[in-house]
Amino acid sequence: MSRPDFCARTFYLRKLLREGRVVAVRQQAADWLREGFASPQFLHLLAEMLDPSRQKRARRRLPPSQWSDIGEAFAALRDDGFIRKQAILILADRFHRSAQTIEKALAHYRSAEGGQPPVSASSPKANNGSAPK
Repeated sequence: MSRPDFCARTFYLRKLLREGRVVAVRQQAADWLREGFASPQFLHLLAEMLDPSRQKRARRRLPPSQWSDIGEAFAALRDDGFIRKQAILILADRFHRSAQTIEKALAHYRSAEGGQPPVSASSPKANNGSAPK
């Protein structure tokens, strides 16, 4: 005896979805709808396929601790003499993020710092505006 909330056809369709066979799921579901099959579980699955919930669409964002870690690591690399592009590529590899994500993290870090880029000890601003001689 099967459970009242179990539907073998829906189970089969979910299995196909896990395998990435979306076209096969749509074709099979259309055939079963034409036959008049309409269990509550089946209809719920079709509704989710037609209008996925917004929660599944949300992107995962970096937590603030990683934004500051990336910004501090970028400042340290710049102080060590790396140019901007080199530092971004190194951080992308270190934090397992894309270069674009690293640039967004740096923008967030600069905004948290008051809109100013981090000042290194060798920059003219650190020497009261006078260039080193």
